[in-house]
Order: sequence, then structure tokens, then C-alpha cells
Amino acid sequence: MSDDLVIDGATFENVIGQIGAVIATNRWMLGPPPANTKRGVDVYNANDFLSALLRSVVLFRHAHGYLPRFASPTTFNEHILARKFFAPLPMPSLGDKLGVRDYVRQRLGEEALIPVLWTGQRIDDLFTADLPAGRFVLKANHGCAMNLFLDLPQDLVTRGEEIRLTAQAWLGERFGYDQGEWQYSVIEPRLFLEGFLTQPNGEPIVEVKTHCFHGKPRLIQVVTGRFTEHLGLGQYDADWTYMDAGIDGYEALKFDRPKNFDVLIECIERLAQGLEYARIDLYTDFDQIVKFGEITLTPGDGRQSFSSLEFERWLGGFFTPTG
Repeated sequence: MSDDLVIDGATFENVIGQIGAVIATNRWMLGPPPANTKRGVDVYNANDFLSALLRSVVLFRHAHGYLPRFASPTTFNEHILARKFFAPLPMPSLGDKLGVRDYVRQRLGEEALIPVLWTGQRIDDLFTADLPAGRFVLKANHGCAMNLFLDLPQDLVTRGEEIRLTAQAWLGERFGYDQGEWQYSVIEPRLFLEGFLTQPNGEPIVEVKTHCFHGKPRLIQVVTGRFTEHLGLGQYDADWTYMDAGIDGYEALKFDRPKNFDVLIECIERLAQGLEYARIDLYTDFDQIVKFGEITLTPGDGRQSFSSLEFERWLGGFFTPTG
């Protein structure tokens, strides 16, 4: 634990008591997980499990101001924390940003994928690859916030040391293991160079993040200004009714219903089919373009701050099947 994540006695006792409640209520199912899945309790040894859970609980408290009730979650973020340790997540991990492309290809076709021009496990190989000129994004497949925007070929010369150091740090990171997002830590790290997506007129593409429960979209988040200091957000239900609730750090915005809304929903439902919960991220111009972004099973690590606790409880309620 780092110095700013001190575990006091009351927190430790709270977590131990909740683990007991999880076992007693059979939320923590003993025995092997369902086929083609893993749970946090299957991945960690006892010491690492307790350490990761304690760290996750303290980070949650820092973000939200209270200890999470992971043994009986009601809010969205409490459910996400519980999922990190107890829910069976699909394997191979859908968090693998390269491996998930086969999953998407089978459900939506090749045209839904942003082109990948290079993959490798050594950053030096990027510098000798035969690459076209243009704007691209260098990424790692085994974590979050691993993005480096490059203008080729000039950046390979002017930013060579930065690119190498950044990529080496990514490859050496066991992302998520220490705080419960273990699904990233089981992915073999790889680098890849992805095309930079814009609208035909050069305007930035819009990101649509959709929270799906039991295969159905329930909350649609339209995000602008990603990777900038001017983030915008509009939240809608599955019928495109505006929801007056925000997220800390985002400017509240409203958007017209996309012309390709029905296509977006169809793509989202195809990707979410068979999953208890997933956030499906797509890119669109609200007209013709629909491109896959990523699938996230534990978004925000359970620390995303919504402006309304009532809204967060509403969203958390969808984890319980309604029939």
C-alpha cells in the first residue's frame, strides 16, 4: 500500500465482515467458475486478494466519501467493485484491445473495426516498420489510458525517446492487478498502431459509451473532447430521452438524436449479447460512420463520480434481471 492508502482498523474489520457476508449469502460461489470465465477470487492468492480488495475499498472511499457495500451493492459503483472480485468475467478477456477484434469481427464484420497498421512486442520494431505518413495512435492492448498520438514519419525522429520510454513503461506494467482489475493483468502485453479516426470533413469523431445490462442498452453517454481538457457529456436512456445527471469533470451537453441511432443500437446489442454487464464504446459521426472502440467490464474502476446518488442507484438497479 502507498502512504496515502492507509488501512485503519475499522476499514479492515468492515472488509473482513463483508467477505464473510459474501460467503454466507453465496454471492461468492465456491468451486470452479462457469466455463470460459474467471473471477478475481480464482486469479489471486489469499494475500493478494485481500490486499487488492482493501486497496480498491480505500480508493473507492477516497472517490465517493463512504465505504462501499460490496456484499450487498445498490449503487452502480458498488456493483462494479463487487464485479472486480466476485463476478465471472469472460475469457479470453474482452479487455484485450487486440484480442477483442475477433469478437467484434464475428458480430459486426470487418468494416466496424478501425484499421491496425502494426503490432509488436518491441517498440524498436515500430521504427523500422514500413508505415504510411499520417496521423495515428500508438496503444497497448492490456490496460486503460495507454494512448500516444503520433504524426508519422516526423514524430519517430523528433519524439523518438518519448515514444520508446512511454511504450516500454506500458509493456512493463501489470495493469490493474493491485486494485482488482485483474482481467487486464492476464493479457499478454502488445503494442499496436491504430488509424486516427475523424469525420470526412476533418471534424473530431464522437464517442458513444453505452452501459448494457443482460444484453440490453440502458444508459447512453455521448462524450466529446476526449484526451483534451474540455470534456463534454450528454446522457440518455435507450429511447434517447435526456437524463439530467452528469459526471464530475464533464460539461453537460445535449445532442440531437443521431440519424443512425437504430444502427448504433443494433450494433451495441449484438456486442452485448450474452454479457451480464458491459460498457460498449463506439465511434460515430451521428450519420454514417460506426466504428468499434472498446468493451469495458469494470468502467472507471468503480470510482466514477456521478452528480446524483439517486441516478447511480437507478443505474445500479439494472444489474438485477427484470425478466
